[in-house]
Amino acid sequence: MKAQFCACVVTAIALAACSHHDKPAEGPAERAGEKVDQAGEDTKDAAKDAADKTGEKTEEAGEKIKDKANGDQ
Repeated sequence: MKAQFCACVVTAIALAACSHHDKPAEGPAERAGEKVDQAGEDTKDAAKDAADKTGEKTEEAGEKIKDKANGDQ
């Protein structure tokens, strides 16, 4: 009886030790998904940067047109 109890305790401890993972196992599909997510974020950031630069250049061109129309050089 004592041996069975000890075996149960050891088994419980072993199972508890094996079941604690900070992060679940990461397979190839998970890694691929993360790369796709990162590529999407990078694309979004690049598009925003391009739009910002386009907006800045448009404002600069508008200022030059306004200056020319007012006779400023």
